[in-house]
Amino acid sequence: MSELNLTPEEIAAVKELAEVALALKKGGTLGLLKAVTENGDKLLETIAEEKAVLRLLGVGNAALEPVRELETSEVREIEWNTEELVRALLKALSKTDPKEIPRVGMTAALGYLRDEDVQKGLGFLLTLAKNLGAAMNGKL
Repeated sequence: MSELNLTPEEIAAVKELAEVALALKKGGTLGLLKAVTENGDKLLETIAEEKAVLRLLGVGNAALEPVRELETSEVREIEWNTEELVRALLKALSKTDPKEIPRVGMTAALGYLRDEDVQKGLGFLLTLAKNLGAAMNGKL
């Protein structure tokens, strides 16, 4: 058996690779990667036969094209806005039980409009609608 003669740089790379393998194993990803490697052809066949996956890939690909066209500054704004919106949405969902929502007529709806939180939410939705319309009209 021949002896390995590794440079310090190669030893560092092997050590880093071992650290990555340990991190993947701790996160449970190593087993998944191993299974994909061992059964990759069967996995691809299964995916190719599943219409829902193919449709999802088609929709995802269509959604990715506009993402590819974004400027870096827009990506940062979208990241921040998405984070803030999802945080607010999740908090709102945690406090909103769909089974407990009252029916609201015109008079009650007008009453809601006096609530500053409703005003803020409507303001967001109306601003989003304005910007969406402007984007659809090619103004943004």
